Amino acid sequence: MNIHLRRLWLDNRRFFLAACLIFVGGGLIGYFQAPALESMVSNLMGQLKEVAERIKENGGGVFATFWTLLSNNVLSALMMMALGLFFAFFPTIGMMANGVLLGFIISKYSTVGISPWLIFSAGILPHGIFELPAVMFAAGIGIRLGALSFRSVGVLFQPHKLEQLKNDWYDTLKQFPVAVLVVIVLLVIAAIVESAITPYILKATIGEQLQQLNLLK
Repeated sequence: MNIHLRRLWLDNRRFFLAACLIFVGGGLIGYFQAPALESMVSNLMGQLKEVAERIKENGGGVFATFWTLLSNNVLSALMMMALGLFFAFFPTIGMMANGVLLGFIISKYSTVGISPWLIFSAGILPHGIFELPAVMFAAGIGIRLGALSFRSVGVLFQPHKLEQLKNDWYDTLKQFPVAVLVVIVLLVIAAIVESAITPYILKATIGEQLQQLNLLK
């Protein structure tokens, strides 16, 4: 299994890096351009509100939070992976949007005097060390599929590269089930932490300040 995981990482690390760069770029845009992005981000905030409402409808407990977060994150990650087939458009937009949303939220909370680093370390890092790599890796797989789609078009003009392209498609699709398993396992761990641990860390550190600016109202 370790050999498969190592090969999975080596074959996809440059696509993972591409997803990371897109996410970080989106985060910087969301943070430094928050006022200009207010209307655009409102749609993304609406999606978070829907998740919060689903949690309330399911009882609002730890298990309801865990299951709602897990199902939402797994669906989003698998869509980024599979829909990357369409020339990497969906994973690219998905990572950019997630980055912008995160940067925007951190910027908004910083307006009430909460340190961006404190928000990140208390509210994101505990579960983010599992969730962010999972989402970025899923996007990386989607970007890899998109790159293969571009190459499949290009091979029409360079038929001598067809054999190599076939091998690359075979290797990618062969690794796909393992990649899905890795992403789901990481997201399960992230959902456990986010539902059972992160809320208590936030409450203990910046609970009163968070109530001053409830972005999900």
